[in-house]
Amino acid sequence: MLAPTTFSAVEEEAGIELTEPQARVVDHREGPMLVSGPAGSGRTEALLRRLESLTADGIQPQNVLVLARSRAGATRLRTRANALITPPYEELWIGTYETISERLLSEYAVQAGLDPFFATVRLADRLALLLDHLDDLSLRRHEIRGNPAGLLARLLRRIDALKAEGISPGRLRAWAEERERESRGADDTRATIASCARAEASTAATS
Repeated sequence: MLAPTTFSAVEEEAGIELTEPQARVVDHREGPMLVSGPAGSGRTEALLRRLESLTADGIQPQNVLVLARSRAGATRLRTRANALITPPYEELWIGTYETISERLLSEYAVQAGLDPFFATVRLADRLALLLDHLDDLSLRRHEIRGNPAGLLARLLRRIDALKAEGISPGRLRAWAEERERESRGADDTRATIASCARAEASTAATS
């Protein structure tokens, strides 16, 4: 586990001396390694210096996958990596789980049985779909004043949380139907969530 360490932007650009735990991360080569530590402990710097070390050992930079939790984090990682690694090299595989997954599906669409010209459905597209089917949703228990987009956006985030748990469209559809049966006549919002989940699951299953 890495202890909190303070890095300034100037130090990061100029290069800093690694702590002993960071050096172990950079030099590790055999088998998997779990690195943990609080914010500011130097995990990102250790990760980048490890990438630099691997490329110095002859590993092609484009053969190393680096995942970040946010687009902003991925952008910062890419900027620092480009400053640390000596070209030439192909495009680095640095991004979020979503962007890397989309890139893989795009590059190997034929092998995955997908249309090579597929388009990713964004949150705005999904929201528009639900708005188009607003009359089919169980929103009877919600008093909607004005634009219902805010409510539907919150429901989509709830559905995304279910998907993040590995729930497939089929399981989501079954869950939605069961919740709808259980919630008939009940004074809660389960029917609304279930109805939106069914619409979302149907879209995911057919797209």
